[in-house]
Amino acid sequence: MSQWFRLACFCVLSSAAIEAAGLVRDENVVIFGGRRVSVTPPAGFSLTTGRDEAGEMALKVSDIGGRHSVEISFLPDAEGKHRGSRARRELMNELFKVYVASSKEKGMQFEELEPRIGAGTYCVFTDAALIGRTELPPGDYLHLTAGLKAWPGVVAVFRFFTDEINSSEYHAVMKMLRESLVERPVPLR
Repeated sequence: MSQWFRLACFCVLSSAAIEAAGLVRDENVVIFGGRRVSVTPPAGFSLTTGRDEAGEMALKVSDIGGRHSVEISFLPDAEGKHRGSRARRELMNELFKVYVASSKEKGMQFEELEPRIGAGTYCVFTDAALIGRTELPPGDYLHLTAGLKAWPGVVAVFRFFTDEINSSEYHAVMKMLRESLVERPVPLR
């Protein structure tokens, strides 16, 4: 798909020693309003931060081989309207409808993320132009798992690019989105 979302201006947060050892670690990132989000990338994945197209804080979690790449941006949701399933689906329709026409699915098949904290919804798109190809051009991916994770005051928008949706890496990233993409309260002073 030629319209896949890209993030720019990334700087590496993880140290080379942690990456080389493949250790699991929590990364804490400040998003809008001084809020802190904790992310635990799967072993073998690195975390980088940057700004999305709107200038808001964004994260990228990717493996060394470039076969799996997740881009996460954050939107304020002071009223908590995206904690409901219908509102999440409407926002997903608005954000991800660009992928429908060039996908094999030709529609959005919503799945619940079922996170430990908050609520979430996602869908998987398969790039119809890449089906059956044994070698993909650099930066092109067969699948996109796109979705939202909402908790009080925040909506995380994620786009997970991969060639394989049945791999252990895919399942590890989905577990990260469900279980570790959470807000950490700031201590009172």
